[in-house]
Amino acid sequence: MGVNVGLAASQASAMNQYASTLRDINNSLKQYRANLNLAWHSDEMVFVNQAIDRLTNEIIILSRELESLGSDIVSVANEIHREEEAARQAAAAAAAARAAFYYNPIRK
Repeated sequence: MGVNVGLAASQASAMNQYASTLRDINNSLKQYRANLNLAWHSDEMVFVNQAIDRLTNEIIILSRELESLGSDIVSVANEIHREEEAARQAAAAAAAARAAFYYNPIRK
């Protein structure tokens, strides 16, 4: 049983969707930060903003990592599929060569 390229592509698509969801969450978080800064003015807001900024940076990193992993999954699945196909073709060629050698009516 070989690698299922379709399944790998489906999993990569799911990872890309998760990355997109993270980007949406990140945008919402940035909007909350902006709204909070409009409504609340205090010395503590510096720390709140720093915490939100750290979260948004982490979300961006996670989103990019998910997209990269999705791409890697598809690339590796395709590479494995090509290797498996090459091995099948080599095995078929070897079997055909053996059959031609052993079942050649001229060779007695």
